[in-house]
Amino acid sequence: MKNAILLVPIFSLALLSGCENYTYTFNEQPVFSPSALFTDYHIPDQGLAGCVKQAIIDQKATKARELTRLNCSNAGVLQLSGLEIFTGLAHINLSDNALTEIKPLLFLPHLNTVLLSGNEALDCKDGERLREQTSNQVSLPSHCSQ
Repeated sequence: MKNAILLVPIFSLALLSGCENYTYTFNEQPVFSPSALFTDYHIPDQGLAGCVKQAIIDQKATKARELTRLNCSNAGVLQLSGLEIFTGLAHINLSDNALTEIKPLLFLPHLNTVLLSGNEALDCKDGERLREQTSNQVSLPSHCSQ
């Protein structure tokens, strides 16, 4: 009997932990609402915008700095405008897109891995600057190593 009494709170907590995305009410008044995902950003490039939106959902980011990883390889990304607000980004894969410049990446203080191979029109100067900022953890397109 004693064990059964102990199991009730444990079982209740286990059930509630699976419901973290729900709003709880008491007498129709909210007592708990989950934090909303981050939406206060504007990214004009459609490929990048879709990729960022999915990453926010996957990582449950409620603030810009909570987005730490971004995998946008083969996403048809042409430009990175708007990405600079995601200051928590540490790992970015932008391989095999059509990027020509990467200036917004230069303003991300926590970057340590950036994959840019396959962006054959990329300006190599900013790639080299980014490589210096990130302790050489930058993979540049083949034309930048010539």
